[in-house]
Amino acid sequence: MKISLNWLKDYVAPGISPEELAHRLTMAGLEVEKIDSAGGDTVFELEITPNRPDCLNMLGIARETAAILKKARTLPKIKKRAGPKKKCSIEIDDPQACSRYIGTLIEEVCIKRAQEKMAGYLTALGMRPINNVVDITNFCLLETGQPLHAFDYDKLIGRKIIVRRARKGEKIVTIDDVERELDPSILVIADEKRPVAIAGIMGGKDTEVTNSTKRILLESACFDPVLIRRASRKLGLSSDSSYRFERGVDFCMVEGGAARAVDLILESAQGKITKRSDVITGKKKMATARIVLSLDAINARIGSALTAAQCNDILRRLDFGVSRSKTGTFAITAPSFREDVKGAEDIVEEISRMIGYDHLPSSFPRIKATAIYPDHVGSARRKTRELLLAQGFSEAITYTMINRKSLEDSSQGNIPGVPILNPLTQDQEMMRPSMLPSLLSIVLSNVNRGQKNMRFFETGKIYTDKAEEEALGIIMTGLREDDWRQVKKEGADYYDLKGALEQTFKRLGIEQAKVRFMASQENYLSSGQSAAIFFDGKKIGDVGKVNEEVLDQWDIKQKNVLFAQVAMQDLYDQRESATKYAPVSEFPAISRDISLAVGLGVTAYDVEQVIRNTVKHEKQVALTGLKFVEKYEGEKISKEQRGLIFSLIYQSRLARTLRDEEAAEVHEKVCGALIKELGVVRR
Repeated sequence: MKISLNWLKDYVAPGISPEELAHRLTMAGLEVEKIDSAGGDTVFELEITPNRPDCLNMLGIARETAAILKKARTLPKIKKRAGPKKKCSIEIDDPQACSRYIGTLIEEVCIKRAQEKMAGYLTALGMRPINNVVDITNFCLLETGQPLHAFDYDKLIGRKIIVRRARKGEKIVTIDDVERELDPSILVIADEKRPVAIAGIMGGKDTEVTNSTKRILLESACFDPVLIRRASRKLGLSSDSSYRFERGVDFCMVEGGAARAVDLILESAQGKITKRSDVITGKKKMATARIVLSLDAINARIGSALTAAQCNDILRRLDFGVSRSKTGTFAITAPSFREDVKGAEDIVEEISRMIGYDHLPSSFPRIKATAIYPDHVGSARRKTRELLLAQGFSEAITYTMINRKSLEDSSQGNIPGVPILNPLTQDQEMMRPSMLPSLLSIVLSNVNRGQKNMRFFETGKIYTDKAEEEALGIIMTGLREDDWRQVKKEGADYYDLKGALEQTFKRLGIEQAKVRFMASQENYLSSGQSAAIFFDGKKIGDVGKVNEEVLDQWDIKQKNVLFAQVAMQDLYDQRESATKYAPVSEFPAISRDISLAVGLGVTAYDVEQVIRNTVKHEKQVALTGLKFVEKYEGEKISKEQRGLIFSLIYQSRLARTLRDEEAAEVHEKVCGALIKELGVVRR
C-alpha cells in the first residue's frame, strides 16, 4: 500500500525526516519497503499484514504516526446534516452477504475536473484523475478505507438497487471495458433488469458517471469478505475496493465514509440530497472485545518497567477505551476497527509496538540446570543408519502419508491403517502402516529413469490401528555389486538382504542366538524366498523377494526386488549400550568340520542352536566360531535329505592351549546331541 507524505501532513505533522519516519513505522510493525518521489511528493510503500485492514488508509496511518510520535492528530470535519425523509429504493436479497448498505441520492450535480490538490494526491498514489465525483469516491477510499461507488441514477432501470446473487448466464461489462460472465456464487448490485456492478469489486460500464450525469446514487456498503475474495479469484479481477473488502472493512465506517464523500461532493459538484436509505441486516451495534489486564502482566511480558500512566496514554492514543479498577487492573475495550484484538497478548503487542521493537529492553532468560537423560532410541537409530550406510545402502526419506491404492497395489490392503480426516491431497489419505509402498515408489521412480541397481533403507514410523512403531525398511534390486573384475555379473538375492540384516543386528549388539529367520509366506513376498524374523520368540518383521504380481501392479519393469521390514523398538531396548572389548587369545584354536545329512524340515538355525547349547555348558572348552560352509543336494544323498557342512572353532576357557583330546571330546558331544535331538546322520 502507498502513502503520500504530503497528504499525511494534513492530519499529523511528523516533524522528522522521511527516513526516520519510515524506520519508526517499521519498528511499530508497519514495514516500509520503499521510499519514492512522485511530483514533488514523498511516497511510502508499506507492507500491511492481513490482520491490520485499519491501516489500509491515510487516517489509519495518521493515527499510528500520531501515536508513535506522540503528536496531535487533526481529523477531517464532517458536517451534521438532517437526512431527507424520502428513501432510496434498496433491496437486499442476501442479508448474509451484505450486512449494511447506505444509498444517497444527490441531484443537480455538476461534473467537472477535481480540485488540483486532490488530483495531485491521487496521482502520487498511482490513480488517474477522472472527474470530481469519481475522484472523490477514490479519495475517500484512500482516506477512510471505506470503498464507495457512484452510479448515474438516471441509467438505473426502475431507479432502484437490488443486492443479490448473479443469475446463471448473466454478463456485465465492467468499467475497464471487459465483458465478464457471472454465476450464482458472485454477489452483484442490480437494477430491475440487470447487474450494474460486481459487489465490492468493480462497477459496470452502463451506469458509470460521465460529464452528462445530473443525478448520482452514492453507494457505501459492507460485504462479506470471504464472498468478495472468492468472486475476485474466480473472475481474475482485483481492485482497490476488493483488496479492502477481502480483509474486512469497519462496520461503523460505512456511514462515516459516506458522510465524508457527501460533504466533498456537495462542496465540489454542488447539488442537493433528495433521498437517503441506510439498510442494516446485521447487528446495529458491533460487539467489541473487553480485556482485563494488570500492569504487572504487561511488564512481565515485555520485560520493562512501564507505569500505569504510560500504558494508559499509549492505548488511548490508539483509540482504545481504558478504565482502571481499584485493584489496579486495566479494563480495555478495542475500537470497532480493531477486530484483530482479542486477548491480553494483543494488548501487550500494541504497547510493545508503540515503544518500538528496537527500543524494547532485552535480557538473558533464567536457565535452570536440568538433567539430560541419554536418548537410547535416538542413538540406536543413528547407529542403525551408520551401519547400513557402511554396507553400501543409501538412506531414503519418504512421506509418512500414503494413499490406500498404493497399499492395495502392494498386496497389503488387509493391514489396518489410520485414515486422515482432512487429507490435503488424495495421495495423503492415510498414515502408512507399512514401509513397502513408500520404498516401492522410490524403486519405480529410479527404474523409470534408467537406474537398475539400488540399495535403499529408511528408518521411521509406521502407524497401525493399535499404535505407532519404530521401523526399519530396506529394499534392494539389481546386481550384487558392479565390479569390472567380475566377468559374470550376479544379481542380488535373498541371502544378500538377510546378511545385511544379520550384520546390522550383530553390530547393534543384539545377541545372535535371539534372532531367528523362519520360512513364512506373506501375500506380497514370493513363496520359498521369504522368511519371518523373530526376536526372543516374538515376530518383528519379514524379509524376502517381492512378489512379481505386486511389481506388475506398480508397473515396475524389474523382477528381482528384495524387501525387508523390521520393528526395531525391541531391538533398541535390548541392545548392548556399549561395545565391550574382548582381547584376542594368544593361544591357538582348534578347528573341526562336521558334515551332516539332515531332513528337509531341519534348518541351519536348528543345527546352530543345538551346537551352541551343547558347548555353552562346557567348563573348559569354548565355542569361539561357528560358520555354515556348504549345502548339498544331489545324487549322493537321499531326496528326503540335504547335506550341510559347518565349521566349528574351539578354544580353552582357561589361559592355556586347548589339547586335541579335549576338543575331540566336546566335538563328539556335539555330534551326539545333533543325532539325538535332530535325527541327523554324520557323513
